[in-house]
Amino acid sequence: MPLSRERPSRSELARVGRTVVSMTTPDVVTVLPRVRWMARRMPLARPLAGMVAVLMALAACPHALAATPASSSGSDAPAGKNCVGAEEARAHIAGDSGGEGEDAPPKFSAALYRRTLRLDASLDGVDGRELPISIEEVCNVPKARAKEASQLAGADGVALLRPQTSVWLDGTQQQGDDVSVALESADTAMLKVRLARPRSWREDEDGNKVPTFRTRRIDITD
Repeated sequence: MPLSRERPSRSELARVGRTVVSMTTPDVVTVLPRVRWMARRMPLARPLAGMVAVLMALAACPHALAATPASSSGSDAPAGKNCVGAEEARAHIAGDSGGEGEDAPPKFSAALYRRTLRLDASLDGVDGRELPISIEEVCNVPKARAKEASQLAGADGVALLRPQTSVWLDGTQQQGDDVSVALESADTAMLKVRLARPRSWREDEDGNKVPTFRTRRIDITD
C-alpha cells in the first residue's frame, strides 16, 4: 500500500479500524505498513497498531486460539495438575519404609498447610456440615511437597462445609436445601481445600482422627 505523507484523517482512521476488526490473514499483511505509518503521525491510531501486532502473531500461529482452553465458573472441574494418586502414594510408602510404618500418623510441613489443594474424591453422603471423602488424587502439589501429599492420596478424610463453601452441579451453583440434596446424591467430586491442623481433625467411625479440610468449593463430577 503506497504511503502518503499527509496526516491521516479521522475518516481514514475509522475505515482502517473497520478493516482491522474484520480482516483475514492476507489483510493483516496488506494493512500493517499503513497502520504503522498512521501510528507515528496520529496518536489515535496507536491502538490499531497494537491490534494488528496481535493479529500478526495469531496469523503466525493459527492454532493458538484453538489450543487455549475456555474458562468457566460452572461445575466442569478443571483438569488436575501436579497430582499425586493413590498408586503413587503406596509406592512412596513402600520405598521409604519397606512397607513398615504405614499406620504411623502423617506429618506435614507448614508450607502444605498453607497451600490450596484440589482433591479428586469419592463421596458417601453428607453428615451435617461434614462430608466424608475417600481421596483418590491430590492435585496442585509442587514437586517439593509431593512426598507429603502422598500421605493423603488413598486415605479417608473429612471435608468441612462452611458458610462460604460453594457447591456446583452441571454448571449451576446449588443454594439452600439443594446443597444437601446434591451432595447426598453425588458419587465423586473435585474439591478445592486447605488441610486443617491435626488439632481440628475429625474422627472416623472407628474413632481414629483423619485428615480434615476447610473446603472452599465442591464441583460434583458424578
